[in-house]
Amino acid sequence: MDAEQLRSIPLFDGLDEGNLASCAEPFTEIEMVAGSSLAKQDDFAYKFFVVLDGEVDVHRNFEFVTSLGRGEFFGETALVKHEKRNARVTAKTRCRLACMMSWEFTAMTERFPIVAERIEAVVREREA
Repeated sequence: MDAEQLRSIPLFDGLDEGNLASCAEPFTEIEMVAGSSLAKQDDFAYKFFVVLDGEVDVHRNFEFVTSLGRGEFFGETALVKHEKRNARVTAKTRCRLACMMSWEFTAMTERFPIVAERIEAVVREREA
């Protein structure tokens, strides 16, 4: 994945070209068809996702929580808190996603405190 794809994602606002490239490098781009399962509630977490195009639906305990679209991310809460997934996420439309493994997520948040702060703010917001 290249830095240009992350430039418009709010999570990475303010990072210079080199830092954007460092963040982009571990991401893998995937495409999913509508209805695909992306994360299952109560599963162990091992990936972090950013929506590049399309929309995903989030359900918790079989109740609809929200839809997420371009520029939004999911999978962070379980990785930050070292817990199992607290929601089920499915592709609402055909989606293009960027994903990285948990150890790459940890390395990114340790290297870029501003990214970690933004992720932690979303974790707190989603818990409220």
